[in-house]
Amino acid sequence: MMNAFEVQPRSILFGLQPIDNGDDYMFESAGSYIVRLSYAHQVAPHHFIRNFLNPALGQCGVSNDLFISYGFSAMNGYRAKAEGYLNALAVFTGQQNIKLLSMSPWVTLLDSMGKGLFHSSKRWCPKCLFEWRSAGETLYEPLIWSLKSLECCPLHQCEYEEHCNHCGKEQYMVQRVLPVGYCPECGSFLGHAFKMKARILTQKELYLLNLVASRNNVKEFHNLHYLLREGIRVVMAQLCVSSTKKLENLLSFSQATISQWFSDSKRGTRPTLSTLLNFCVAVNVSPADLLFNHSSIKAEANVANLDGRRTFVNADKKDWVENRFRAIVENQKEIISVNQVADELKVGDSYLRYHFPDISAMLVSKNNQLRAQKKKANIKRKTQLIENTCRTLLRNGVFPSHNYVRGVLQDELNSFGFGEFTTIWNEVIKRL
Repeated sequence: MMNAFEVQPRSILFGLQPIDNGDDYMFESAGSYIVRLSYAHQVAPHHFIRNFLNPALGQCGVSNDLFISYGFSAMNGYRAKAEGYLNALAVFTGQQNIKLLSMSPWVTLLDSMGKGLFHSSKRWCPKCLFEWRSAGETLYEPLIWSLKSLECCPLHQCEYEEHCNHCGKEQYMVQRVLPVGYCPECGSFLGHAFKMKARILTQKELYLLNLVASRNNVKEFHNLHYLLREGIRVVMAQLCVSSTKKLENLLSFSQATISQWFSDSKRGTRPTLSTLLNFCVAVNVSPADLLFNHSSIKAEANVANLDGRRTFVNADKKDWVENRFRAIVENQKEIISVNQVADELKVGDSYLRYHFPDISAMLVSKNNQLRAQKKKANIKRKTQLIENTCRTLLRNGVFPSHNYVRGVLQDELNSFGFGEFTTIWNEVIKRL
């Protein structure tokens, strides 16, 4: 009879099962899994990483910055460090689905730097932790808790907490010493059942959950960036838009953003998670449909609510922006660019140029007038400076030669353009 150990090869580490709810979005994060795995071996997480994981990957000792500053990116992300940890855990535990506990499935879709992907500090739902402990379930941290585009628990519709309810301290991104769910500063449990203000999830947050839950649709051979472009082509066809530039204008997207997604790999860029979700909201298409179910796309054009922009009621937005834009230009006293006005009004500069070309042209014309006036006043000041210097030298019995005047005004020469000093000096000498 064949020995059981010959059928099931042994792994170096305990084959701890990740907490995963299948196609749902409440699955465990890689950082949480590492903490639970270290305690399964009765070792604190920082010792586990410093004495086992890092040496196994040929890396030096671990610093506190891993737990404080970049723990989410290093474990829950898809860059090189996260890939090293995830590959090692898959080999050492025999759990081949470890990568699904991170954002690794989206590595060919999102920007290579992972910009704006994660919160800058840990956030959690205290009600989730309280209910899990009360029911005797394992405490863990879902991946969605670390994602910046989600500020509200989808199960309890309450905003996440980021400070311990007992000592008020922020938490490590990845637990360094204590198990998941406990404050490393005071040791208190981070869960509670206090009544919290409810909030309805935004469409952007719902689309984030839709994207995360569709991770099992990603196959190894998938180039998600290509699938995204194909999905956008379907959107363009349904909206009767012939180019990405026109699509950007239609949605009031920042100039060249969507166009860059269509560029080749050397010049082009991939979207950040937040920008991708903003696009999905603007065309009313879920990320899963945009990537995997093109036949289900039914696009609608809306004004994009991009990060940092002012939130408007669509019916009032255009009138409000037009009135403010016109008032700024009519009262303009100094040179101000379209980009500066757009920043002030919390809209894209392409939105202003596209919807209000006459006011934009008026702004450019006023800027040119102000530049001409400024240039004229500057030349007048420089001419007066050289003339006064020449007259002073003549009164002192010194001929104001070119080099002599330059020597007297040596500290001022940097303000003169190329050849400008000589031109003005010649004019002044002719008058004198």
